[in-house]
Amino acid sequence: MILTDFHTHSRCSVDGTASIYDMANAAAQKGISIMCITDHVDIDNFETGKKQHDCFAHWEKMLREYAEAKDRLKGQIDLRLGIELGEASHNPEDSLMISQTNGLDFIIGSMHNVKDTPDFCCIDYKSQQHCGELIEKYIEEHFELVRLGCFDVLGHIGYTRRYMKRSGFDIGLAGFEDRLGELFRLLCESGKGIELNTSGIRDGTGTAFPEKGILKLYHEAGGEIITVGSDSHRTADVGANIADGYELLREAGFRYVTVFRDRKPEFIKL
Repeated sequence: MILTDFHTHSRCSVDGTASIYDMANAAAQKGISIMCITDHVDIDNFETGKKQHDCFAHWEKMLREYAEAKDRLKGQIDLRLGIELGEASHNPEDSLMISQTNGLDFIIGSMHNVKDTPDFCCIDYKSQQHCGELIEKYIEEHFELVRLGCFDVLGHIGYTRRYMKRSGFDIGLAGFEDRLGELFRLLCESGKGIELNTSGIRDGTGTAFPEKGILKLYHEAGGEIITVGSDSHRTADVGANIADGYELLREAGFRYVTVFRDRKPEFIKL
């Protein structure tokens, strides 16, 4: 089985802890065949929700660390270079420019917050209704992101559940299926995909992102492009639950997992 991990963070991310080499070496030791480093490039400041125009200032550092890791691990792992572009629709001009950077294999398009609001990890959730209103905004902003199109897959759909559950409101995406179905059809028409993010399996949420029912909804909408990623920020979590993610894909009806090179999808049989 060819195991892939297409969502990983190094110390080039503000919340990362290890070098690109250390992350990739850990992946190789755990049997990951193809890995993409996807350090954060977040349009908004996570604490304030306000735009930060220096969000791509670490690109040269990323290139240096990536080149070193590729050289030292040659023949041990197929290492690729990507970014997690957060909140792209909040600043379309900068996001489109970033997405056209030469040398990128892959771009995850993620929504960590809605407009002018802190990251979901920083919010004081008031009630079930408050959570529902935020999820509705979160889904609607994904339509803006898909129309902008400067990404390859949508990242960790349902990420909201992690933080709402920690505040005592275990709310997933059930009840939003009609709107998500529309989103997935638009996504498929645009030639884009989604990721299956396994971090929720290990962090206490109890589910991958997206949850199983939403994963099936994407498949029923005609979705075929789907990557699997650990969303690891330390070496201990690289490759975590990737095999579980593959099993979820099979259960949802998928026959292939996707990887990217030069922003083009490649399909690996499960």
